[in-house]
Amino acid sequence: MTIPLMIASIFSFAVILQKLIFFMRYRDSSFRLIKKIELLVEQNDILTALNELKGEKGPNAKLLATALSHHSEDPARIREVLQAVGEDEIKKMEKHLPILDVVSMISPLLGLLGTVLGIINSFNILGTAAGAANPAQISGGIAAALISTAIGLIIAIPSAIFYSYFTNTVATKAHEMNLSMVDIMDVIGNRGEIDVQDYS
Repeated sequence: MTIPLMIASIFSFAVILQKLIFFMRYRDSSFRLIKKIELLVEQNDILTALNELKGEKGPNAKLLATALSHHSEDPARIREVLQAVGEDEIKKMEKHLPILDVVSMISPLLGLLGTVLGIINSFNILGTAAGAANPAQISGGIAAALISTAIGLIIAIPSAIFYSYFTNTVATKAHEMNLSMVDIMDVIGNRGEIDVQDYS
């Protein structure tokens, strides 16, 4: 089971590294950004506001840019477009996370399977030797088999921890987007009650 476990560990490490880099780059200061764009919109300088957002990364920047691009349309249409963009951003944040979930579940099972197969092999040696087997050989075989379970747990534990961390990060950012929608609608001058979709 060593080869499948090593493959699982490579997938897990690649996803963890990719998501860490992704979320480090996926930050934005929603309050600062919204206020800056709001000042430009008050001056009716939509083009400059859109140019300011080009260098920004993060979900709120995408939502602001979308709202400004459709600022002349009906508020209901803007909300519809914002919800579609929000859902797309959530999918981007969740991309590859199921891999971590699968690795954290199957790694201990693969390790346990390797241990069971190793112990079966050790008992086969004992049976073939008809009582004359070297105890060191048997105990060494069992110890090697148990290493498989240890490797499976070593892979599964960090995978489960990072999966929980990333899913919590996605939920937090989804909640922030949900709250920011009201401010974004205000920025483009469409005040009033809005039915904001809950992404969390």
